[in-house]
Amino acid sequence: MLEWRREEGWGVLASSAVPDEVWAHFSAIQAEGFRELTAGQPVTFTVEQAQQDQFHWRAVSIWPGSGPLFAPGSEGGLGYSSGLDITFDS
Repeated sequence: MLEWRREEGWGVLASSAVPDEVWAHFSAIQAEGFRELTAGQPVTFTVEQAQQDQFHWRAVSIWPGSGPLFAPGSEGGLGYSSGLDITFDS
């Protein structure tokens, strides 16, 4: 997270995987409650090409914290995994 404009609800991300800086809106943050980030905070994010102000990339989803997310049993690669266990009473 390069910078975050709390009053306006947006900021700028950077990654070596994307050629330019990435515009980020608070609505893309995957968290409960009040969603905001801070400059220097590690995040994982996905992007799309888009024209947003002077930016050519826009964040689609942002997960606070660092490191790539891997699907269980995968060989690696960026992705998101979720699980649910259900137990039925007999």
